[in-house]
Formats: sequence, C-alpha cells, structure tokens
Amino acid sequence: MDGIFLGRKDILNILRNVDLLGEDCWLTSGAALVLYGVKEETRDIDLVCTSQLADRLEAQGVPFRRSPLGNTRIFAYSGQIEVLEDWETEEVVQLEGLPAASLMSIRKQKEALGREKDQADIRLIDSFLSREKLGK
Repeated sequence: MDGIFLGRKDILNILRNVDLLGEDCWLTSGAALVLYGVKEETRDIDLVCTSQLADRLEAQGVPFRRSPLGNTRIFAYSGQIEVLEDWETEEVVQLEGLPAASLMSIRKQKEALGREKDQADIRLIDSFLSREKLGK
C-alpha cells in the first residue's frame, strides 16, 4: 500500500462493505480523523474490536499478529483494514452513520502511542478543536 492514500469517499466506500462494524467493532485513528475533517487522507483504516469479536475472527482464520503493547491481536482484515483488539476507547459515537471512537478518545490513543506520526495527529486534532471552538 505504499503511496496509496485514502480520502473521505474512499474510506466511506470501503466501510460500507464491511459487516464487522457495530457494537463490538468501530472506526478509529487516521480514517476516523479523515471523516471528522481533521485531516484530508490516511494510508489505511483501523478498526477496534472487542475480544469476543477477535476470538471469532481468529476462529475464521483471519491472519493476525500480536501487538508488542499488551499482547493483543492485530488482524489483517484486508489490504486496507486492520482490526485492533481491545484498543482502549472511552467513547464511541456515530460518524457518517458509522460507529467511531470520539475525537478525544482518538487523541488519548495517540498520546499513549507517542510516535512522531501520532504527535503530528495530536497537533492536527488540537488545531481542529480550536477552530471548532472559535466557530471556524
């Protein structure tokens, strides 16, 4: 997927065909930030799922690796979608008719990861929230 970026329409088109989304699976990270309007594009789509759904994905043979943080499973659901088991989310909201981590939940996830790209996303989130507060 090097060099391929997903915009708002791409993300919505891909997610409309994913039957995982619901109470036990929701959108997070960069793709959610695109749908919120915080950024223009992202490289992939990250979903968070409960351990129960992760067990079902493993039983279905969906390939996964273990996260170095907490030893949870990260499923390669498709070439563009990863499903992260039990990635802490404080609040799930409806975004474009899809369940998604709230903006503040994503910010906290990014803080916990602390990578340079996460720091850049935190700056984008903070700037977006400041503009929203000022009424753009």
